Amino acid sequence: MKKCIYLTEGECEEKLIKALKEKPSLIAPGKVWKFNVIQNVLPANKLIQFEPGSMAVLVFDTDKPETDILRKNIALLKALHFKVEIVTVLQVLNFEDEIIRSTDVVRAQDLTRSKTVDDFKSAVNRMKEKDFRSALVRHKLDIGKLWCQKPPQGFGLSGSVF
Repeated sequence: MKKCIYLTEGECEEKLIKALKEKPSLIAPGKVWKFNVIQNVLPANKLIQFEPGSMAVLVFDTDKPETDILRKNIALLKALHFKVEIVTVLQVLNFEDEIIRSTDVVRAQDLTRSKTVDDFKSAVNRMKEKDFRSALVRHKLDIGKLWCQKPPQGFGLSGSVF
């Protein structure tokens, strides 16, 4: 089995990946790093942690079509002296939209009974992974609807590095 490393844009995405790894796991096991691949270039100390045959799963929002640093990060991973599989998980447009699309909530805040989006994000970040997973299940998470939308044009898949 490949060693999987998830690089998540923020704390909420990190919490979601960890919740989906709870038993029974809905995604591949692996390490989860909060690292924004859209805004930050992967430093050498992160790159050396990848092993031959491992998989880098890059999780990020598509609400702003800024892809220069993302492309640089993908190029850095491809330039390693051994093969690393690169998977991009595009949130269309952002974390809250993915929660709405993949559960029965009308507003993302409904998942945590929060008043605002900021309160929702804070509530998610305070939850234990198993409690967040329970909230997702309670709100009928459909993993097949998560991360499945066509990205905005700035993140188009044809002719790009991802």
